[in-house]
Amino acid sequence: MARSLTFRLFLGAAAFIGLLVLLAVVLSAAQFSLSLWQQLQSAPVWVVVLIASVASLMLGFGGWLIWLIVRPVRTRSAQARTPMTEAELEAHLEAAAATGIDVASARRELEELARRRQLEVIHLALFGEISSGKSSLINALLPGASVQTDVIGGTTTSIQHYHWRRESGDEVVLVDVPGLNQMQREYDQMVMEEAQRAHVVIFVCDSDLTRDEYLALQPLLELKKPLIVAFNKLDRYTTEDRRLIRQRLANRFADNPQVTIVGIATRPARRVIRADPDGTEHEEEQVLPPQIDELRAAVQSALDRNMSLLEHLRDTAVFALTARKLEQLKLDHRARKSAELVKTYTGRAVVGGLAAISPGTDILIQGYLGTRMVKSLCELYEVPAGELELQKLLTLTQKQVRTALPLLLAVAGNAAKAFPGVGTLAGGLMHAVAYGLIFDALGRAVVRTLETRGELRPIPVSLTFRDNLAVDVEKRARKMLRLALDIRKEQRDNE
Repeated sequence: MARSLTFRLFLGAAAFIGLLVLLAVVLSAAQFSLSLWQQLQSAPVWVVVLIASVASLMLGFGGWLIWLIVRPVRTRSAQARTPMTEAELEAHLEAAAATGIDVASARRELEELARRRQLEVIHLALFGEISSGKSSLINALLPGASVQTDVIGGTTTSIQHYHWRRESGDEVVLVDVPGLNQMQREYDQMVMEEAQRAHVVIFVCDSDLTRDEYLALQPLLELKKPLIVAFNKLDRYTTEDRRLIRQRLANRFADNPQVTIVGIATRPARRVIRADPDGTEHEEEQVLPPQIDELRAAVQSALDRNMSLLEHLRDTAVFALTARKLEQLKLDHRARKSAELVKTYTGRAVVGGLAAISPGTDILIQGYLGTRMVKSLCELYEVPAGELELQKLLTLTQKQVRTALPLLLAVAGNAAKAFPGVGTLAGGLMHAVAYGLIFDALGRAVVRTLETRGELRPIPVSLTFRDNLAVDVEKRARKMLRLALDIRKEQRDNE
């Protein structure tokens, strides 16, 4: 009690002192304002205008600065991208193929889409946790289909397609994908591609969703397609338990109008007592007909509501899938070609080092090879390379080269010890190794910046270049020395 009273007295005193300080600040500000106003009334007009202009500029600059600090920043990844149309995708595929990119895998998506349009077949993708009953559901929908099931679980190890003809006569393809547990708690690229190609997604569970199931559903929800959550194994629950589970599932997806909750029992069973002819009784399990009418009705409803919309959603998802594949193909192509370019210019730098008349003949400072390499990489990544950026980049890297060159020469000399007889040769070979290290580090720095930033930024490139110079330098020096020796041997053989 005593401590509580002391603490309250301390807070009261602090509050009183704070009010006094605030009152003093307000009175001082009022006194200053009145004094300034009186002085301005007697001051010349030009002084008043000057003070007002300066105050306005300061207030404007302060407001602009505050806006820069508090405004929301829109990153490139957060900006919404307008999905490409089929015609735009075809044009991009043609343009990419013209540059030497193998676009066959991306083009196959559009060809498969065209094939499905022509067949007018409805595709349903079945997802779910291991042993949730997906295979049993297919058996219930397709009594004649040969689908392997196992009470241990995990029998679906690859994507399988099964055909089903609805009462309306439409043909439906059920796509059964591997269970969630078999893919380290997430769906791989191949499985998600099937979801994008489908009209409707069905997620089978046998109780309220686990945390892993709920997380696995998120990428499926992002497709914005009709999604049916099929609560399986109803026969194992009481009527009240079914109601509670349905309610919890409905609450989870209250903000997702594309989600429908249904209840099913793919292999319902009950325990019955059988009497033998001799009068003895025994208990056995009686298998009942599957209860899947609610699921059939939900699928029918989803397809009947707006089939043209489902086609549009499917097409849009496939277009996005094709665009992503094309983008990945471009990235792979650029990674391959950029490595080849860096290797080519590194070799030229080594050749130039071997041909240098004196140690002062520095290829990077002359700038020609360095400029050509940077421009070639920018062309590969379709990034403009302005002369100002190039000049600034070369200026920054030249400073770092002048600092690092003695160390690189020392490392090259140390690496030469692994090659008998090389250490007694002229220093031109050591400079060739140093130049190779410089161009290799610079090329990788430019590629890194173009990949991550999408533009040529001299300062980030120079910082990455500096770091690259110090990474595995001895190992890379031995590699460059081997390259230089091979080049010099080839030159001598040609002579």
